[in-house]
Amino acid sequence: MPELLVVRLHPVSAAPNAGAQPAPQAEWLIVDGTGARRGNVSWGSLSDAAAQAGGRKTIVLVPGTDVLLAKPVLPLKSGAKLAQVVPFALEEQLAADVEDLHFAVGKRGSSAGTPVAAVARERMEDWIATLRAAGLSTDTMYAETSVLPTVTGAVAVLIDGKRLFVHRENQPGTVIEVEPLLEALQLALASGDESREHVTIFVSEEDYEREREMLEELREFTASLQLKLLPDGPLPLLAANIPFGMKGSAVNLLQGPYAAKTKLNVSFAPWRYAAVLAAVFVAAHVGVKSWQYVHYKKVESQLDAQIAETFQQALPGAPVPDPLEARRQVEMVLGQLRGTGPTSGMLTTLAMLSEAMAQAPNTDIEALSYRDNVTDLRVLSPSVDALDRIRQVAGERGVNAEIQSTNPRDSKVEGRLQFKKAGA
Repeated sequence: MPELLVVRLHPVSAAPNAGAQPAPQAEWLIVDGTGARRGNVSWGSLSDAAAQAGGRKTIVLVPGTDVLLAKPVLPLKSGAKLAQVVPFALEEQLAADVEDLHFAVGKRGSSAGTPVAAVARERMEDWIATLRAAGLSTDTMYAETSVLPTVTGAVAVLIDGKRLFVHRENQPGTVIEVEPLLEALQLALASGDESREHVTIFVSEEDYEREREMLEELREFTASLQLKLLPDGPLPLLAANIPFGMKGSAVNLLQGPYAAKTKLNVSFAPWRYAAVLAAVFVAAHVGVKSWQYVHYKKVESQLDAQIAETFQQALPGAPVPDPLEARRQVEMVLGQLRGTGPTSGMLTTLAMLSEAMAQAPNTDIEALSYRDNVTDLRVLSPSVDALDRIRQVAGERGVNAEIQSTNPRDSKVEGRLQFKKAGA
């Protein structure tokens, strides 16, 4: 199963104090095609992450604080026309000028509305330039708020340092940056009604130890509360919710002017032996076909010479035409002799006589003449019955036969018969 590199960019922070270590640019994790992890979470610069990208598809997660996710009800259009409608559908939710924003549209799901993401063009260009400078190439970029976990019948909350991610079923994910954490939780769980909600909180072990008392007291204000610790932080959880294949409703931000250009990036090293064998096979195939072509051209020349010779024998004195035309003319003459031409008949009668004589043993042909489809025959037969048998066989073969005379001779019967082809 192919491996993928999931890179999560960190939000741009203030410059560190003098002497302080710079904050890591990103964290990354290698997963398989189902989102299952294949290693440990790593932290560092994007250049360090790029060193792990060889031969792997890269998926980039960008900060949810910079991306607005919405699910407006849009008309049933597609392509460029739908993209033109999106800014107007989100107009009331936008604080910036629509001309400064980039809009990406996802696929409609079973619930109402179409997933849409809006982000400043300046931010998109910064991300792309930063990735390119580090040597990272990708055709897939999601907001981290679009790959939050979904908990059926409950609110999913992810605590990540000073940021609080919230995801309700069939609603876009959001992120809140409010301190202290208690106030952020109060905002996140203010559903607008008096009923308490079922809540599942995902939190790292470090954040849990820091906020243990407050999180445990939260049980009094929820219908139920589940705490799930993340030993390696949020990235494995986010990576498991990336829409591999056709599942999920996350919106790929790399659309329109930011769509990745398709490049052929194939390593031929693993295939070099197969390529050599294929080249040998092609060369052998071409060689065999070339030999066959030369051989069949030679055979064709020999056949042309034989056709010309046969034509001269069949039609002596006639000029030899093109081999194909010569063959056609010879076949026409043979057709006439077989009974398919207008002047034929003798061969048909002879074939009939051969069969009839086989059924009249001890009968000898003494004379035979053929003219204008009429055959006259004089035979010496053992009896008149033998002559009558010849006449019957002729009739069965479509030839009109008539016994014109019979005379005794040398203890046999001399008979004269006349045959006419039917219709003659």
